[in-house]
Amino acid sequence: MDNILRKIEQYLIGTLLLAITFILFINVVLRIFGLSFEWAEEVARYGIVWVTFIGSSVCIYKGAHIGVDAITMILSQKGKKILSLIVYLIAIIFTVIFTHQSFLITMRVIETKQLSSTLELPMAYVYAAMPVGGVLMGIRYIQEIISSVKALREVEE
Repeated sequence: MDNILRKIEQYLIGTLLLAITFILFINVVLRIFGLSFEWAEEVARYGIVWVTFIGSSVCIYKGAHIGVDAITMILSQKGKKILSLIVYLIAIIFTVIFTHQSFLITMRVIETKQLSSTLELPMAYVYAAMPVGGVLMGIRYIQEIISSVKALREVEE
């Protein structure tokens, strides 16, 4: 399941980035001729929102989130594993709160039937990136917690 989820995340990010780049490139070329797509910037903006929230999940399993390693440099191997576990537990708590609150916001947008300015697309599609990204991050942090517990057991043995 992990490999399938990774492929889906990476495929979505790659496809969205490629589409955004293509749309903006075509729009720049069209401006040379005095034309442009009114909706291009809006699509690009909303695509980047989705890339950001899906990408946050990818950053977790790649270990690409920003971190401070000054404390870990002075800790023993077991101390590093314990600190890592504590960091992941704090992150999962934040992710649960974030996902819950973003779900409430998205539901509010659905109730108020907000539309985007140019495309008149339901804004719920844009706001849904937050809870979807939160769920994906939660899955990744749970995987990291499991890995950290296994690593901590190995150090203790």
